[in-house]
Amino acid sequence: MALADDETVSELQTHHMKTHADKHWWMGRRDFLGCVAGGVGLAWKLPLAQAGSGAGAGSPAQGPLYWAWWGWEPLDHYRRTGGIVGAVDTNAPWMPQWYERLHTEEIARLMAGLGINLACTHFFKGFGLAHERAEQQHTAGLVKFAHRHGIRVLGYCQSRSIYHEQFLAEVPDARDWIQRSEKGELRTWGGAKFRWSPCIHCGEFRDYMKRAIRVGLEEVKLDGFHFDNDYCEPCYCPRCERAFRVWLTKRHPRPQERFGCASFDDIKLPATEKAPPRVTGPLAQEWVRWRCESLAEYQGDLAAHARRIKPDVILLGNPAYPRDPNSAYARSVWAPLLGRQLDLMFAENGNFPGVEGDALISQVRACKHAAAVGYRVVSTVWKHNKLTGLSLPDTEDAVALQIAESSANGAVPGTNWALRPLGEGDRMRVERPDLREALAKHLRFARSLEPLVTNAKPVRDIALLHTFASTAFDNRETVPLAQGAEEILIRGGFSWEVVFGDNLARLAEFSVLVVAGQSHLSDAEANAIRAFANRGGVLVLVGDNGRFDENGRERPRAAFDGLGGEHVVRIEAAAVRATVKTNEGRVSLPPDWKQVAETIARAAGARLSARLRGVDTVTLSACELGCNRLVLHLVNYASESTKPLEVELGGHWKTCRTARWLTPEGPERKLVVRQGPRPTLEVPPLKIYGVVVVE
Repeated sequence: MALADDETVSELQTHHMKTHADKHWWMGRRDFLGCVAGGVGLAWKLPLAQAGSGAGAGSPAQGPLYWAWWGWEPLDHYRRTGGIVGAVDTNAPWMPQWYERLHTEEIARLMAGLGINLACTHFFKGFGLAHERAEQQHTAGLVKFAHRHGIRVLGYCQSRSIYHEQFLAEVPDARDWIQRSEKGELRTWGGAKFRWSPCIHCGEFRDYMKRAIRVGLEEVKLDGFHFDNDYCEPCYCPRCERAFRVWLTKRHPRPQERFGCASFDDIKLPATEKAPPRVTGPLAQEWVRWRCESLAEYQGDLAAHARRIKPDVILLGNPAYPRDPNSAYARSVWAPLLGRQLDLMFAENGNFPGVEGDALISQVRACKHAAAVGYRVVSTVWKHNKLTGLSLPDTEDAVALQIAESSANGAVPGTNWALRPLGEGDRMRVERPDLREALAKHLRFARSLEPLVTNAKPVRDIALLHTFASTAFDNRETVPLAQGAEEILIRGGFSWEVVFGDNLARLAEFSVLVVAGQSHLSDAEANAIRAFANRGGVLVLVGDNGRFDENGRERPRAAFDGLGGEHVVRIEAAAVRATVKTNEGRVSLPPDWKQVAETIARAAGARLSARLRGVDTVTLSACELGCNRLVLHLVNYASESTKPLEVELGGHWKTCRTARWLTPEGPERKLVVRQGPRPTLEVPPLKIYGVVVVE
């Protein structure tokens, strides 16, 4: 079942329920304080707030971050929703006491002592600034305590719903801000009829959000924001129709040839299909492009506003990515556009790390996409529970694996479970001794790795390509091949990265390029791929790539016909095509996937910096520190320790003789590099997380 973005799903919600205003409403500052003591491909021109999130979470000014969920729902949301929301029983008699304790200095001191330095808490849920004033004072008090203990605080800022029962009392005209469905009805957040979804093209709504941002930064003293539900379903209001026509006219000044019309004055917005097999209509294609660009522009507008007020503000979004593989069409989310506006992005889903049947469940894919754009992932993953739908880690190994995955893949380590209720009075899960000790131990290990993580650069061994048109217009064909190829790289022991079609200049950094299921390629994209192969790069073509151009027009000849040579490898689509369970992250590979992995390895040869051999439940992530240290992160997703592991070294590292082995379980050990045609390291049995430093 798909997860909703503020920790409840419309289906789960139903199940649990069954079993322009005056600008000066905000109190004066004195009263308030007294109360709280570019490349090729898509050439979309956007007013980016900070190109590539350069002021982001990994910058020296911000330093390493370790996050914690800190109650980002206000009490009124729990009361209005009812049932179990994000593993919080809203009907429990102790719930108000637990909520009050979240805001105490005692808890700030406890979490700081465990290594947490970033909190995500409640600020603006959509009831209205006036209605939520008292809760924002609560937040301001927490900010004061948190800052005293070195914790920065991000305030939850709802991006996609207003609770009209309360909000209209403050802004009676807000009904005009709301999205419309194809039938002209007010669009709601899922099945929650008391939550209306505002339109991002509504100027009044944007102004209100900017006012909320100013209140948060100047009055509440927040360090940044967590923009939840940071996506946009199709809207059919008159504003959007007008804006789309203007965009089309500017983008296509001579529309006759492609659209068959002299102007766009009378066009209507295309109908929404639930899961179209292929988007072929030119108007529908441009509508998807426009929606993705519009969402990024909206987020960029808010981001620029926040950064003008506080240049070092931290901005975190939750656009439900990557969750539904059809995000561009269904939610207007294309990571290279939206992610550039942000420092951090939640990966909130049910992909709690582990092995289930023949599938390895991970957030590795989300981290690779983030690294390609320039933001960092904050992983807030859920286990599934038959009774509540959502559950939390309950063992040291589960806690360790969640932190290890983030630490190994450039995400922000931390906890989405520690401050949830324990179910006994006002106690919290972090007060269970075994869980608290596990969190402290593994965050401590993650912190010990900071010298090996700060300024480290992922090795440029293998790049996997994602293009907008293939993903947005041919999702059913593209996703099983692209995710199948990603999963083979994850489970085949490779260190790899993602390259998006709008930044193909990065290809010059890589030795191997995998192109899988990219059916729609522009001439510029196809030429960049050909140039990569002609320069001697290893090109792995999976299936039929570039059959169409970026607008779905079939080419007379396939884009890579006639491209050959010893460094061009062609693999049948059936050998890679995965079974992808939408919204669950379960990627089941075809039976012969290991042969594909060996084919890639043979073609790459000594170009690979490192490869893990002989196990498919351990992932490898490799980084370089300068030109003389190779850092290998190994994460075991299985439920038991491995046998000794073998890592092959190649290229630059073949003359190395020794390495260091670091784990949370014991002191540092020395490893010996065995010399041969391909130098190898024998790594001791791995429980969950280990780091090899080759020098």
